[in-house]
Amino acid sequence: MSNHGWDALILGGGPGGSTLAASLARRGRRALVLEREKFPRFHIGESLLPRSREVFAELGVDEELDRRFLRKYGARFLCCTTRRESTYRFEESFDPKFTYAYQVPRAEFDHVLLEHARKLGAEVREQWEATDVLFEGSRAVGVRAKNLLNPSEVVELFAPVVVDATGRDTLLASRTRRKANIARLDKTALFSHYRGTFRPSGQDEGNIQIVIFEHGWFWFIPFLGDVTSVGVVVSSEWMRQKQKGETLESFYDRTFARSPMASELLSGATRLRPVGALADFSYRIDQLAGDGWLFVGDAGGFLDPLFSTGAHLAIKGASLAAEAIDHALTTGDVSRAAFASYEANVRYAVDLFLGVVQSFYAGQFRETLFEPNQRTTIRRLITSILAGDVFHVERRPPWAAFLREHYPAEVPTFG
Repeated sequence: MSNHGWDALILGGGPGGSTLAASLARRGRRALVLEREKFPRFHIGESLLPRSREVFAELGVDEELDRRFLRKYGARFLCCTTRRESTYRFEESFDPKFTYAYQVPRAEFDHVLLEHARKLGAEVREQWEATDVLFEGSRAVGVRAKNLLNPSEVVELFAPVVVDATGRDTLLASRTRRKANIARLDKTALFSHYRGTFRPSGQDEGNIQIVIFEHGWFWFIPFLGDVTSVGVVVSSEWMRQKQKGETLESFYDRTFARSPMASELLSGATRLRPVGALADFSYRIDQLAGDGWLFVGDAGGFLDPLFSTGAHLAIKGASLAAEAIDHALTTGDVSRAAFASYEANVRYAVDLFLGVVQSFYAGQFRETLFEPNQRTTIRRLITSILAGDVFHVERRPPWAAFLREHYPAEVPTFG
């Protein structure tokens, strides 16, 4: 492997990394992706948002995704306490340019995106792990990486721009930046796949179903065919009820038993894989870019599985990052100032989501979801958020200002 010759080194081949690589390749830039795993591989975060389809169309992968995955036209919310439910369809949003998203087994979806980046001209090295970022002063100039199939093979690679798209590993953050947990989002997710869960009929078959109960909420994400991703996000207080020596499967089943509505959706279904768990997943990085480097996707922070924000922020953020990197390479200025617009636009989008997520757990937004006789404007506002309409680069609409005022984000402080 040559150590030079790239415009950007991208660490991680998930949706953020592969989207960035594909977008740079379309612009004639030389991108190298280092991915430590061999795709396809399992991952959660399986429900996408409609506004991501704008990026898929730009990359020319939209038709393949349409063939492969179940369409999601909206979201159905159910509340165990009040027995109320409400369905939001994306066509009700303020700007219904994209009226459906996809429900995706991530092993297949991530593999499709990575292979598409390769097809467009990006170089992809699977089972290569970046172990360190190389700096000259404050500027990132390359990475040190090793071949996981031959660990004695360690190389130093160089490029004008280094992008951390390593997800929760946050390679750069663990070495050079500050990372903080987000207030009121100390949750744990438990998850598995099932065959034979209940699904609504007709066009609503592909909708995500979210069941809210006293200790958190359940998700039901259907895939094409008869397999459904089923998980639950619970508070740290409820996790302390897990008994010493109790298996995850037992605790997961006991959690479902607390919700008759979720149990009804699961009735008669067969579990297909062991229950997995993910904890302490909500965090924020103090800055998203610096001299010669950027964060993309989960590497720059993660909110919460609620509203399926993770993959969307990664995909749309990567598209904006590609634009910023391309411009920086053209001008020869890869300082942090060159990426200021990228950082500001991603922060704006993240904070719109964050304010709503925090308000949901505090109770205010949760009540709004189920309001009887809901005003049309409020319904369209909620649907716009659920559709992922949070990147207002050219014009910030009045409803977004309303959202920021009524559901302000409580962001971590870095001392």
